[in-house]
Amino acid sequence: MSRESQELTRIAKKSYGESISDGFRLFKKNWPKIIVPLTLFYVIYLLLKIFLLADLNWQGSVLGNIIGATYPSNLTEADIAQLISFLLFGLIVIFIDSIIYAFFTTLAMSSVSIYLYKKYLNLDTDFVQDIKKSFNSKLFVVLTILGLGVPLGFLFLLIPGIIIYGLYICSVFTYQFENIEKPLKQARLITKGAFWKIIGVVVISSLIIIVINMIYGLFLNLIWHVDAFTLASWYDPASRRYDMLFLNELLNNVVRIILGPLFICLLTTLFTSLKVRFDLGYRRGYYQVLTESNRTEEVQVQPEHVDSGLYCPVCGYHMGVKFKFCPNCGEPLDFKA
Repeated sequence: MSRESQELTRIAKKSYGESISDGFRLFKKNWPKIIVPLTLFYVIYLLLKIFLLADLNWQGSVLGNIIGATYPSNLTEADIAQLISFLLFGLIVIFIDSIIYAFFTTLAMSSVSIYLYKKYLNLDTDFVQDIKKSFNSKLFVVLTILGLGVPLGFLFLLIPGIIIYGLYICSVFTYQFENIEKPLKQARLITKGAFWKIIGVVVISSLIIIVINMIYGLFLNLIWHVDAFTLASWYDPASRRYDMLFLNELLNNVVRIILGPLFICLLTTLFTSLKVRFDLGYRRGYYQVLTESNRTEEVQVQPEHVDSGLYCPVCGYHMGVKFKFCPNCGEPLDFKA
């Protein structure tokens, strides 16, 4: 068995826990490099969020102050209308913010996904070139489904957004493979049966960031405390301070920026394991190497396939369709059937 096929077989045999552990190691080794583009995209997101939502946040603040001064027992029709307007303003701000965030998060993950994929497989990489190649025509499809479809899904009772995210998040990898014309469909095929594993990656990375961010928040509040009145004054058109708004957002998102690469690293190792199993023809969550006696039996008990498919030239294993590597022995099948 060649060294390459041995490595792929080893990855295919990894359990979910082992893939997660590999993800943490991938994060540790590659953080100094991938943090640069991911931080750049996050900073752009913060800037757009501040400039595009400043007026809406100000109007929401004004309505909030009016409603806060109203006694609940004496609500008039005008007060109820203002309350509805306040809630609508809140939803609009959250929705626009989620679209901007999802768009630039998808761009950020896409820019480093194939680089991390190659690093995990010990393939030759060129960080700058891999980033450049990530911006191609197929990226538009991925941005549409993850940058717009997911926020819309979360807007409609949350569950549709989770489903879309779990099914298509791995398209940040598949759209960059040259031999794949339909990245969304291929992402679903490769990750079929692994939906909850992907959601598990989201939960693990999110919990780590939330816990550390809570601890950081306690410390930050001691040296950088911004009350509601001060924040509102920064949004006030008469005295708007974009610099202070940006600084406030930046300080409050330090942990998310530093640990942001963790998710894509965990997802990379999981996706790679799933893709290798898919390419080798393994069943999801199942792997077995046949003994010599079983290999012979495997070929002999399939008379209905004698005139179709092909056999591995090394172990004689029969395949209905051609794979890149033999599902049984792992040897490369780079010949023409």
